[in-house]
Formats: sequence, structure tokens, C-alpha cells
Amino acid sequence: MNENFKVLGRRVKHLRMDRGISQTKMAELLELSQTNLSNMESGRTAITMQNIFKMREILGCKVADFFVDFDGEVVYEPKASEATAAKQAIELEDAINILKLLKAVDVKGL
Repeated sequence: MNENFKVLGRRVKHLRMDRGISQTKMAELLELSQTNLSNMESGRTAITMQNIFKMREILGCKVADFFVDFDGEVVYEPKASEATAAKQAIELEDAINILKLLKAVDVKGL
């Protein structure tokens, strides 16, 4: 069993529990068996990117949230002002990318 599967599974479980969603309910929303989700959370089964994207929607988080603190160590904690600036930069970059996509697509009424 791959150690990274275990760590990722624990992170999924943490995010799920943090939001108060039972394993049974999460499995239902993912259209999986509860046993399958349990195997993912314990690292016995790999989690596909398709399921990561579904989990992201259900949990209301970012894909990156599944990989934050992946190795269990916090190497660097930015100051609040640095964290805010970094978040704003990411949000601005996302907005620019969305505008580029909209510009590339012929959207009627815009």
C-alpha cells in the first residue's frame, strides 16, 4: 500500500469530518459504496482525480486543499499580510484566466 494514498485518504477524511458529513452521506453523494470510500480514506484504494473533483464540489474546497500539509509538516507559515497578498494574487490570476477563456468563446449577449 502506497504511503501517499494513506496520507491523501486521511486528508479527505479530515475535510469530510470537518464539514460534518458522514462517510455514508459522502459515499452516497459520490455515488460510491461506503466500503469503497472507507478504503479510499484508509489508503487501501487510490483516489482518482475524478473523485477528487467530485469531493471538492461536495466539500466546498479547492483541489489544493487535499494536498496542503501533505507530508504532515508545516515548513513555512506566512504572516497574515503575506497570506492575504498571496491569496489576492491567486484570485487575480484566476480572474484573468477566466476572462481569457470568456474572450476565446463566443458568448452571446456579452
